[in-house]
Amino acid sequence: MRARGRRDHTSLPPELWLEIFRYATHVPRARTIAPPDAFAPERPADYAWGMNSPIQSMRTKCALVRVCRAWRALATELLYEHVVVGSTRRVQLFCRTLVESREVERKDTGGPGGVGVAETPLGHGRWVRHLEVHRWTRASHLSDYWQYMVRTVSMCRRLRVFSCVWQTPLPQGLLAALEQYLPSTLQELYWQQNSVLIAAKELPILTTSFLSKFSSLRVLDLRKICVLDAERSLQDVKFASLTLPHVAYLALPTCPLMLKFATAQEMPALHYLILDAAGAPRTVWVHWVSKELSSFLERHGSKLTTVELLPAATPSFRPGPVGISAFLSPATCPNLDTLVFDCRERAIAPSTAALSQINDRDARDAAARIAAAALTSSTGPATPLLEVAHPRLRRVGIRGTGVSRLYPNKPTQTQTHLNALTGFRGLLPALEVVRTLGFLVGTSTDPFAPDIFVWWTERFERVGVDLQDGEGVVWLLEEEPEKKRPEKKRPEKTSEKGAQVDVAGSKKASMKVEVVITVPAQV
Repeated sequence: MRARGRRDHTSLPPELWLEIFRYATHVPRARTIAPPDAFAPERPADYAWGMNSPIQSMRTKCALVRVCRAWRALATELLYEHVVVGSTRRVQLFCRTLVESREVERKDTGGPGGVGVAETPLGHGRWVRHLEVHRWTRASHLSDYWQYMVRTVSMCRRLRVFSCVWQTPLPQGLLAALEQYLPSTLQELYWQQNSVLIAAKELPILTTSFLSKFSSLRVLDLRKICVLDAERSLQDVKFASLTLPHVAYLALPTCPLMLKFATAQEMPALHYLILDAAGAPRTVWVHWVSKELSSFLERHGSKLTTVELLPAATPSFRPGPVGISAFLSPATCPNLDTLVFDCRERAIAPSTAALSQINDRDARDAAARIAAAALTSSTGPATPLLEVAHPRLRRVGIRGTGVSRLYPNKPTQTQTHLNALTGFRGLLPALEVVRTLGFLVGTSTDPFAPDIFVWWTERFERVGVDLQDGEGVVWLLEEEPEKKRPEKKRPEKTSEKGAQVDVAGSKKASMKVEVVITVPAQV
């Protein structure tokens, strides 16, 4: 008989080993800065599913390349896949590593002018997919930093993601150098620049044709550009209209100048919009934001399918300058499918004309009471008021929810949102799912969390909507039916007086109540 071949870990193909290594060293936003699906089921963090930190991930990668030559050949690309450089010393060392790897490859292959391959060797720069540059301090060797940084970019020929954080004004000619050396196949760009003065020409990325070079750009994240003179520059700055054919994900601050810039661009593939109130200065006038947002939605609103509003980073719990109802008009966002916002935002409220369209008297009276509560709340209703029903909104995600904000005897802004979504069901006929993003009932330390969440779930169930926690779980209470037992003749005992006594007793079985967890399919 022929002996079977040995099958152990050495028989796994390299592709599977690479996937195992990727899983063991995974860090969010390492390979892509595209926003993840907000409705992806969340898992409780434990030792098996907990997230890696960047330091832990790098330590694991360094350990993998030291195991053996085979693992070193596989894991080297993971070691250089995501590189973060900040200080002058660090960018100098990384640049030297890339240069030395190119020299080694040139010697191994013969190099240009030799016997081997005539192409310029790429070295370890071929593995760099995400380059993250931080410039935090003003150093004495500033010119050396920019030279090493530009040289590093020039050696990363297959770069897909470029992230940069600038805390100081950019030197003259830097943008032209980046435009020259960044590959035209760049797919994702994150640009953060603080305390920008448009009048001093400190933001050339918006006023030049820098972005038009990257025709493959798919993700454009500008949410952390903080313009200090945005309102004064609205009338003075004119933005050129660029064509960005593949931009599908756009992240902006709630800044009127940035909204004006996005309105001027041609983005036929745009479908995902993020508005971050934390990226805009706190002195921005809400009127200008609403005006520029209306112009933006008039230009791009029909293409949007997902909108996510991020709150301001402030302990005052104040709502953002953009109301969620601005996206719920069929005239502005007719194809909107998913809306995600924080629980501190103003709740939706219908107009008097919209309430009169509800035929059921009881439903109309209930909606009027909820609308009155929204009008008298501390934050007020979201503007503009809803006039007609939105035909396609299917999913709503609410962030910042906790069990302390769900107690019915303690009114909160979160409950105002939940009451509005159940009371104004006629204005959202396609609504299927409402999810409390980030709040997992199973991990709550409050013993009453399941009961409170079930109470809200039953209210949504009456209007035909699933209320889910962060795991995508619908919590319900079901009564266990009593099992019918075959009737048996009970033994009877006759007393001295002839009375019949039931020996088995007459105690009834207690009703058992259990929590049934239903996990829907991932959307």
